[in-house]
Amino acid sequence: MPNDTDVPLSACALGRGSRISLTTVYSFMCVLGTLLNLLVIYLVVTFKKLRTASNAFIVNGCVADLLVCAFWMPHEAVATSTGTILVIGYQAFKEALLFLGITVSLLSHSLIAVNRYVLITKTPAVYQSLYQKRNTEWMIAGSWLISLGSLFPWITSFRYPPERCRDAEDASFAKGTSVSVLSSRFAAGTLAFTIIGQTLVVVYCYFKIFRRVQRSVKRVSILNFQIVNNLPYSFPRKDKRLGFYVLAVCFIFILTTEPIFWVLVAGFFAPVSVVLWTSTWIVFCTIFVSNPFLYTWKNEEFRKSFRSVMRGDFLRGSTVGVEPITISAISHIFPRQNSRRAFLGEMN
Repeated sequence: MPNDTDVPLSACALGRGSRISLTTVYSFMCVLGTLLNLLVIYLVVTFKKLRTASNAFIVNGCVADLLVCAFWMPHEAVATSTGTILVIGYQAFKEALLFLGITVSLLSHSLIAVNRYVLITKTPAVYQSLYQKRNTEWMIAGSWLISLGSLFPWITSFRYPPERCRDAEDASFAKGTSVSVLSSRFAAGTLAFTIIGQTLVVVYCYFKIFRRVQRSVKRVSILNFQIVNNLPYSFPRKDKRLGFYVLAVCFIFILTTEPIFWVLVAGFFAPVSVVLWTSTWIVFCTIFVSNPFLYTWKNEEFRKSFRSVMRGDFLRGSTVGVEPITISAISHIFPRQNSRRAFLGEMN
């Protein structure tokens, strides 16, 4: 990234056809991402059985995703289609919220992964001690404070371009006349560091969970932490689908984040083509749309709550689903002792 404007984020280096396509993509992701994230937040707020520490981190990620999908994307779609830039103050505010939403969303992935790692691989006492309500609140607040701290240097050094972006077919249409928070070397470096850091955390936690499941004598749903087959003896056939669920989370996270990571790194040494930057950026944006589906589609409680909303049962005051899984139930999934007698005594 030789200078502060070599990597544009909007339409200032795209042709008219590309701008129309990019506007369509932004509009579609805006609508879909906003609906999915709002749906998850609504379900967790509405149904008490979904108010757990794990789901609190999911909601935190959904709120951050809304900054990108519900706020930044519609403005970027308008700016891309019209080729204009917002007034100086609002432009800086829009890009600041983009950076804030990205970093908090990425940190939320790590919080979710670590939460599941502790829940599955550690004792219930450790989990209860670590994820008390106050500790959970501080973890969520910390993700926002860290992101705000990372954003401050860009805000203090914000520079607005002297001219507006015009039609791409005009000879005076210049690359780099639009302002992006990621055109800053510091912000781009912070994002690259955040991506690789969260990737290491996510891969490590889910790999440990996967190994734990493979060695376990139980079949358990990793994504909703419920006992599938509560047998007090070794089950000869392992459910290979559990490994696919864990690997799917890692694969989707890596697939959507690593391309832009390498583009950001390459940008520090040489200019990056607009086509490459735009394509990797769009792939990266899909993570903000897929997050709600990624973390809830295999959760039976979320599905029951969703079906309840669709049927209108909640409005009629009827109860839905079952009581949430307690921490003591989780301890039965991966017993610390291999003794069948000890396990049967614990079950009784």
